[in-house]
Amino acid sequence: MDDPILKGILNGREAFIGPEIVQFDITNHCNNNCLCCWNNSPLLGVPDEEMRKELNNELPYELIIKTIDDLKAMGTKILFFAGGGEPFMHPRIMDILKYSKNAGMRVYLNSNFTLIDSQKAREVVEMKVDHIHVSILAATAATYVKVHPNKTENTFYTIKEMLKYIARLKAIKNQHLGGPDHPLGPLPHIGMHYVLFNANYHEIDAMVNLAIEVHADSVEFPLIDIVPGKTDTLLLGKDELNFVADELKQQVEKIDLYNPTVPVKLQIVNKELFEQRIYAVKASEGKYEDTVVTKQPCYVGWMFLRILANGNVNSCLKSHRMPVGNIYEHSIREIWDGDKQKEFREKALLHDPNDAYFNLIGNDPTCKFGCLDSCDNIKINIEMHQRYGKALKEHGKIT
Repeated sequence: MDDPILKGILNGREAFIGPEIVQFDITNHCNNNCLCCWNNSPLLGVPDEEMRKELNNELPYELIIKTIDDLKAMGTKILFFAGGGEPFMHPRIMDILKYSKNAGMRVYLNSNFTLIDSQKAREVVEMKVDHIHVSILAATAATYVKVHPNKTENTFYTIKEMLKYIARLKAIKNQHLGGPDHPLGPLPHIGMHYVLFNANYHEIDAMVNLAIEVHADSVEFPLIDIVPGKTDTLLLGKDELNFVADELKQQVEKIDLYNPTVPVKLQIVNKELFEQRIYAVKASEGKYEDTVVTKQPCYVGWMFLRILANGNVNSCLKSHRMPVGNIYEHSIREIWDGDKQKEFREKALLHDPNDAYFNLIGNDPTCKFGCLDSCDNIKINIEMHQRYGKALKEHGKIT
């Protein structure tokens, strides 16, 4: 069998190649207090001693580099620097990005964009960082301050100018090369990442206009993933969800605009998944996956890992309460091939909603099958099912 991923899935426990995608939470330090955040929202209240310790976690440069080397040897192709904090709060972030690109990795970033100055902007363009998710949560300065209480309107305008500066750098580079240096256009691909909740949902039209103004390549509208009893006050009600659904249809029509200064069209990405979540029966309760997540097995145990700032390794983006190892104690290869990760693969492939194993998935300790609330790996699972579902049926692994 030529495909090592399919070979592993058919085995049910083993993996014969490393994870293709690894999310690296290199630091939990953050300079923002976004209302919708799991770690720093003021709605969470004053952090206790344990939480304060967690928020101070940061991986040392040497351990990050060792882990990147191990992942490269295992066949990992994509590193996504995101998670518990702001990646640009790490003192060696630019060195980490350069090392990753020099190792031949595709590099993705999730950033609030407040710490990127003109020098860093030039560097990320020159080193061809592949994709930056810009988490800005607002389309106007007034709303930006409302959803980031520790920031000023000037921060919003600075982010806008820096995004325009990157667009100019990309345009110059594209002209110098005589055409796009990548199928998606000159790098980095800039994706505007607008998490929607009841303090910003009314700005969808303005959010798309902002993306066009700063020459972004794509926009994405995930719905808020709540911390029960804390940030659930931000959930969209049924009328607000209906407004969002109508607004999305209008934006899809408007998005056909083409800006001649940008080498690709602005796209709304993952809009099919977004629509499914809007129309979920319990969307107003923050439960978005009641039909989507059970339509296919969970394959993520053969494709993905997340490494937290405390060194813990998670099998998926929602399994933070059930780590499968820690890179301070074992190498990433040992963890990937370890018994806990094998158990996750076996359990997830069966994906039995009555299995108590899944009680620890997600943020809600009262949920018996946490995958139904919000699965951040659902896009990977859908794509993998399209790729491998037929083969699993042929081998009698699924019906």
